[in-house]
Formats: sequence, C-alpha cells, structure tokens
Amino acid sequence: MATATLSTSPRSGARVGTTTSAAVLSVLGTIVAIGIAATSLLIVPVALLVAFGPSLLARF
Repeated sequence: MATATLSTSPRSGARVGTTTSAAVLSVLGTIVAIGIAATSLLIVPVALLVAFGPSLLARF
C-alpha cells in the first residue's frame, strides 16, 4: 500500500490569487442573481400590461 505525502509549506501567493478570484466570482454571481430576480419581478407586470392594457385603455 502506497501513501502520499502532503506538502504543508505555505504558498501565500497562490492562495491570495485563489482567494481574490473566488471573491470576485462570488460578487459577480451575486450581481447576476440580483439581476435575474429584478428581471423576474418585472415580467409579471409587463405581461399584465400586454394582456390587459388594450382593453383597459379602451374603457377611457
């Protein structure tokens, strides 16, 4: 049975780059999620306007 030896030497340069890119991707993912939520909130009112707008405007 062979066992692998793990290196425990700190490599802060690689770790900082990975942490930074993970933070950037997290922020971008949050922005995209908020954009999708905002868009979905606008879909229902726009659909109602398209469906019922002409009949409501015809009453005036």
